[in-house]
Amino acid sequence: MRSDNSRDRLLLLVASLALMLPVLRFYWPAGGGLDVVGYPLGRDFINVWSGPQVAFGDKVSALFDLRGYHEAIGRLFGTLLPFHNWGYPLFTLPAFWPLAQLPYFWALAIWTVGLFAIFAGIVLAEVEPARRLQALLLLALTPACLINTIGGQNGFLSAALFLGGVLNIDRRPILSGVLIGLLTFKPHLGIVLPFALVALGAWRVIASAAITALALFAAATAIFGVDAWRDYVAVVGPYQTELLRQFEGFYTTMMVSVLASARQLGLSYSVALGIQVIVSLCAIVVTCWTVRRVADPCARAFLLVAATLLATPYAFNYDMTALGAALVWVMIGRLPHRAEAGPAYILAWLAPPVTMMLALYGSSLAPLITLFVLSSMFAVAVLDVVSREPRRLAAA
Repeated sequence: MRSDNSRDRLLLLVASLALMLPVLRFYWPAGGGLDVVGYPLGRDFINVWSGPQVAFGDKVSALFDLRGYHEAIGRLFGTLLPFHNWGYPLFTLPAFWPLAQLPYFWALAIWTVGLFAIFAGIVLAEVEPARRLQALLLLALTPACLINTIGGQNGFLSAALFLGGVLNIDRRPILSGVLIGLLTFKPHLGIVLPFALVALGAWRVIASAAITALALFAAATAIFGVDAWRDYVAVVGPYQTELLRQFEGFYTTMMVSVLASARQLGLSYSVALGIQVIVSLCAIVVTCWTVRRVADPCARAFLLVAATLLATPYAFNYDMTALGAALVWVMIGRLPHRAEAGPAYILAWLAPPVTMMLALYGSSLAPLITLFVLSSMFAVAVLDVVSREPRRLAAA
């Protein structure tokens, strides 16, 4: 996948669209605003739109009554839907509230198009103007982005916060910290960032992130009270842990972590968790050593994105959106292309739908591809850094 070869880029775009066709079978409209399996179109946006209405219209404790929340969503849509649970921190409720005041499909359109525009703006700002249109097309047709688009996922938001925070560590440390603090809406995607920031000595970023996170917590507490946080801690964490223990259902086909791959290979939860912990610690140590050697913000972002996907136990194919952005940077020449890593780039590009479809059919190739992609992208990101002239850029 040479960055200057338009034919290779065209082939990848065609492959992306072809691979999305079988994925669409699970999201295809079937009438009445529902897809073929009974979810409203943009199914993962349901929580964003419904949660604030339930919390402010009934009471916030209803979010943590699994059965009651499911029934409340059904009342909002006028029909009982497949199961949904609330998993976002409480401070997202006021943030999502404006969208919840709009008709569902208008809100979904703003969520999808608006967040992609913000995400794309952050990515394209790192590209020379002459190549931005080409980069935009590549970004829009990145499989991870397509999955976010058809599924109403939150990957554009998390990727915008992650990349925006990392790219601004040296340029605008206060802004960087605010964006990283906002990323606590998906705390498992911040598993590597605190260690990397300490390694960089980015104290203003750390302070800004901590103040932002505390302000979000304080605001949510003022609105909903301490008991709501107790309910959140008592229900959300244990429920998500139980999902990993049981590991059954459609969501497992979308998971792309080391832990999930080990579970797909038949290992017990305790063994899979042990493997994940070892891999996570190794990834964090290597990242802390490597991140001090790079000043290029895009190379640093690639490293931290790859490290996060390897280190977090809870990641889905739509969380690979930021990695897709890094691959676009490689394809248009903003980041170096390593010839020996060509197959790894291609597989990482195509992995979100490929692993999902293989897992749906019970193929053992799905977890093996996931493990290869996660480890190879991290290795490539590290090699990109250490092969450069070592340079320590002090955080502002």
